Amino acid sequence: MKITELANEYERQYEILNSKIEGLRPLLYVYKGEDLYLLRRRIKTYYDMACQCKIISTTLGNYYEEDCDGRVH
Repeated sequence: MKITELANEYERQYEILNSKIEGLRPLLYVYKGEDLYLLRRRIKTYYDMACQCKIISTTLGNYYEEDCDGRVH
């Protein structure tokens, strides 16, 4: 697998996780008590995972770009 393909896969996972978060958000107005706590925890976990996927996708996508000093990664 090429680095660009891997970057694209992380981007796809980022989008999937964001879709899951959006699907769960309406439940924040329905759930109460421990169920609400567990829902918020799940959303936070998905959010953290999505952020990591975005960071990795961006890092891999920029792998072959030049540094400030002109070096290519």
